[in-house]
Parts: sequence; C-alpha cells; structure tokens
Amino acid sequence: MDAMIRHGRATLWLMCLLSVVCAVGTAAANGASRQAGDAPARGAVLEVATLATYRRDAIEAGLGPRADYIGRPRCDVTLSRVTYATIGVHGEPATASAMLLLPGGPDCGEPHELLGWAQGTQTRRDASQADDVLAAGDSPLLTFYAARGVAVAATDYLGLGRSDYPFHPYLHAESEASAIVDALRAARSVAGEARIPLSGKVMLAGYSQGGHASMAAQRTIERDHADEFRLAGTAPMSGPYALERTFVDGWSATGPAGPNGLATALFAYAAVAMQRVYGNVYASPAELFRPPYDATVEAFMPGRLDIFEMLRQGALPPGPEMARLRQDGFTRAFDDPQIPFRRALARNDLLDWTPRAPMVLCGAGRDAVVPFANALTARQLFTGRGAAVEVLDMDGRIPAEVDGVSVHTSAAVYLCFGATRDRLLALAR
Repeated sequence: MDAMIRHGRATLWLMCLLSVVCAVGTAAANGASRQAGDAPARGAVLEVATLATYRRDAIEAGLGPRADYIGRPRCDVTLSRVTYATIGVHGEPATASAMLLLPGGPDCGEPHELLGWAQGTQTRRDASQADDVLAAGDSPLLTFYAARGVAVAATDYLGLGRSDYPFHPYLHAESEASAIVDALRAARSVAGEARIPLSGKVMLAGYSQGGHASMAAQRTIERDHADEFRLAGTAPMSGPYALERTFVDGWSATGPAGPNGLATALFAYAAVAMQRVYGNVYASPAELFRPPYDATVEAFMPGRLDIFEMLRQGALPPGPEMARLRQDGFTRAFDDPQIPFRRALARNDLLDWTPRAPMVLCGAGRDAVVPFANALTARQLFTGRGAAVEVLDMDGRIPAEVDGVSVHTSAAVYLCFGATRDRLLALAR
C-alpha cells in the first residue's frame, strides 16, 4: 500500500491533470459586477491573473524525446487563472476558477479550436490547476494541446480552487456540466480581449472524474446550448458513466480488475458530496462512517490534503480496509437500490441520452479504479441508438507488471491523451 501511495503522489499531476497560468490583467465581462441582487451573467469573467508565458522553443526543449510521441510544438502558450461566474447545484449564483491556455506566436495566428477540459478527482480544497501546474512547470494540456494550437479552458469545478462555493459536489453531473459550460464562455471572453482568434469549434475531454464531467457537459450542451457551442467531438476517458453500477461492482473495494487502493477515499468523497447535494444520504456521518472517521471525514472532502496524502497520513483507512471505515449496517443496506445513496448515484448516471457529436471513449481493461466496463456499456447503449462512438483500450500498451491502480492514475493517462487528441483534432480540422 505504501508503495502505491508513493507512486500515486509522484503521478498525481497526471491523475488530476493540473494546469498552468499566464496573464491578461484583470477583467470584468460585459461590465458585470457581483453586487447583491445583481449577480453577473453565467460565464462572466470576474478576474484574470497572468502567471506565465511559455515560448515554443522552451516547450520543445523540455519535451526532449517525448516530442516524437506528443508532436513538436509550434505555438507559444500563455497560461492564466480565470475566476468566473457560474451557478450552484440549485441554480444559485456562484463563482469558480479555471485554467486558461491560449496559443500564440508568429507561427500560430490561425483561429484556434477551444477544448473544455475536465480534471480528475481532487480532494485538496484550495487546489488550483493553474497554480499547481505553474509550480510543476509542465502539463499534458500544454504540450498535447495548447502548444499545438488549441486553446484550453480547464475548470476547477465548484468548491475547489478559487471558487466561493461551500462544498465540492463530487460526481454531480449537472453542476460538473455547468462549471464546464461557463468556463468555455469565460475563455471566449478572455480570448477576445487578448485578440486571440477562436474558430468556433469546441471539443470536450476529461479523465477519471473528468471523464464523467466531460460526458455530462456534452449532454448538457446538446440538450440546452446547441445553438451556442459547435461541438466537433468529445473524448471522455476512464470515467464512471454508469455511476451506480460502478459503486455496486466496487462495493467490496475489489472490482473486476483487482483491489482498488483508492476505494475508501472515493466512497467517502461521493457519500459526503451526495449528502451535501441532496440532504438525505445520512442524518449524521456516524450513520455511515465508523469512529474516528465519522468526526473528521467531512472536513477532508474536500480539505487540506490530496487523496494520496489522506491515505498516507491515516486520515482514511487504506482502500482494501473498507470495513474500518464503513458501518456494517450501511454496508448491508446498500443491497437495496432504493436507499438514498444509491438513488443519488443513479440520478448521476450518464447513459440515458444519445450523443450527437462524435465521441471517443478511452481507458484500459486493467483499470482497478474505474472499471473499463463503463466505456463498453456506454458504447453499446449509445451506438444502439445511432450515435457515433469509438472505444480505445490502452491495455495492450501497458506493461503487465503495472498494478491496476497505477494503470488508472498514470499508465493510461498519457496513452489516452495521445490517442484521443489525434482523433479530436481530426474531427475538428
């Protein structure tokens, strides 16, 4: 377990796919101000902070031999942290933050596609993709997309980063989608102010929780905003699209691909989030969680630690030791699909619609965190209704000795990034 945690910490930036930031000054979109009774329009830009500019030559030098796989950069990239207006889970005014990567430079003057990126699971309350990637000095979003001429808007979601929302509604499909939609709107405003031309073509992608969120955003855009956004294609990766089934199959912390070392953290995060969204999952944490975790779990979801730090420091039991975290009565009650927690999960399944834009699903059959069955089920249902959906399985390119947690948190990430990037750009260009 300790080895898994150490490896996970080293690759957390891959799992969560953090971000970088650059600048354009401070802006207020359409003169909107956040006054009482006068909330800004959704997507209004409240603040823009410039954190860095990456020159094409420096990006290429940093890639080294990876350039043969990723592709040689042709653009400078400006990275910014944007705070914008959005809505909460009940439609109330809220704010969120996002990372914005804008391509530029003498060889990059054409109109750019816009990618809406959805990050993976993040339990650190103040985690800003922009700030974290600035510290790392690198990001797959920068090298795979922005340096190749694609503008990127990567939301931190509600309740994370610079958001003023009181909690993070983890795996709540509608608010994941609204945060992404409004980040796209904010990105268009900032790009316009910076005189960076956009083509009008929009792509969506995300990994892990972000796979769920990007699929939710496609559903919302095609249902509610088809006249505003021209979707060229989407690439949800390794996401729990059949959310209830994912929890049922992994209830023992061991799924089809083996033990899930992150199971306790993911269960706790989902349970706390669904309680905060719907208010009926438990009357007190002690109904679900054993002592001493019942007294502390809500403060960590999200809180001051990332998911690997929580496990390493003992804030939660290791993934295989679910019995130390969960009350026996709640474990038995989960057999009933009508209990509030299962009904909340089912409300956030994403298989009850038909995609219109082409969709490329990616993952790995040996993923022990999010079963690959999610992608296979989605393809079967969507293609059965006439949708254009492709599934890419990266298993054959991952060494056999890589464990199922590392398959999810690191091994499949770069592979899916490259495979889906090429397909998305082919659809958009």
